Amino acid sequence: MNNRYLKARTLARAKHKDQRYGAVPYYVHLEAVSRLASPFGTDAMIVAQLHDVVEDTETSVEELAADFGYLVADAVAYMSDGKLENRQARKQEVNYRLASLDIDEEAARIALIVKACDRLANVRASLKSPEKYFGLYKQEHPNFKKAVYRKGLCEAIWWELDNLLKYSEAS
Repeated sequence: MNNRYLKARTLARAKHKDQRYGAVPYYVHLEAVSRLASPFGTDAMIVAQLHDVVEDTETSVEELAADFGYLVADAVAYMSDGKLENRQARKQEVNYRLASLDIDEEAARIALIVKACDRLANVRASLKSPEKYFGLYKQEHPNFKKAVYRKGLCEAIWWELDNLLKYSEAS
């Protein structure tokens, strides 16, 4: 395993140590996103481990840049929700940012891939959860896809995500 990836995983686990993802430690979610991102390379896996560290902890983008470089820091910054209280406003803000990204920029390309992997991991988990997030993800999907999807970028992720939201019975 790559040393940068191990460093990212260790940092993410330390930063999220007291957080939960439903009934399990938060790192379970980070591992799921990282596995989905693995076909897209080590940088995508590193961003997957760190994708929530700025929005959920006191970690700054500058700290990530110092430890992992600007590619990783920029990708995490692109996909991080703002600190707005209202979920709808947060999602609208991040979707606006993601919609403007150009996949010719490597950090933007990785951010869009990991954001799709994150949503797929969340939807998969919501199918097994007593909480009612599946319906929320289904409702948000058209705006999310409009902002994040880029033809040819990570089609298998989108295929599964679209099909889970279209054909699953949870809600």
